Amino acid sequence: MQMMLVCIAGTPSATAVAGAREPVSVPVSVPVSVSEEARAESSARDLVSAGATAVQPVTVAADPAAVDEALDGLGDRRLVIESDLAGLQLTLSRLMRRGALADVDTAVLPSEPIHYLHGLGLPEDRAGQLAAALQPTRLVGVIKDDSGGLCVDHATVAPWEPAHARGAAEPGWWLRAVVDDQRLCDGLAQSVRVHRNGPGELTATVQLGRTRWGRAASRTLHGRSLQLACDDGLVTQDGVGRERARTKRTFWSEPLLWRVALPAIEG
Repeated sequence: MQMMLVCIAGTPSATAVAGAREPVSVPVSVPVSVSEEARAESSARDLVSAGATAVQPVTVAADPAAVDEALDGLGDRRLVIESDLAGLQLTLSRLMRRGALADVDTAVLPSEPIHYLHGLGLPEDRAGQLAAALQPTRLVGVIKDDSGGLCVDHATVAPWEPAHARGAAEPGWWLRAVVDDQRLCDGLAQSVRVHRNGPGELTATVQLGRTRWGRAASRTLHGRSLQLACDDGLVTQDGVGRERARTKRTFWSEPLLWRVALPAIEG
């Protein structure tokens, strides 16, 4: 099996992970360090030891242009992505813009734990991840949003500014949230979080503040989509915040969109 190993160096900016219908600034080229290139070379050798026939390591900065340039040279090889969650999201977003997310064989060597992938069976140990990179691929889901963006694992929406900066006497932030046809919140809240929970389901949790006894109050619903309207909110997807405040956002589960190598499903 022939592979291209793309190692993402650094963390994407807010503009780098913007959705397809959001403005994206021209990224500034970020130099890649010698140590990051050495890591890529080492990972390529590990993949060959695990059974790959040939692996081309490529280390790129975490910006769209650099990732696009690497993808231009992929050909029909398997794409192995070594990165944190934000870098993985950036790479998948660039594949989605090409209309190739469901067609290109990919594998992941995460540099940090990614709950969603571990839930799909990706081992937490390095040896297991290397072995999984050579397994057959299958289609799994992602979270999409109405800006044209995607999330691998989770997204949050919270006040754009703290209460004191907004001139508010209390830390209230107005939020209306609906999961499918069920009302999650219609009033003051602190934040809302959505993550994948199975092949076609999302879990949405709203933080409502604290009860009179000092306990954190929250409410959770499960469904296929989450629709939000709110005061100015900061949208953070897979750990990267968007650069502009939003007052509306819709997230939904896209069940069969990303082709990735994972261990075989038992049973």
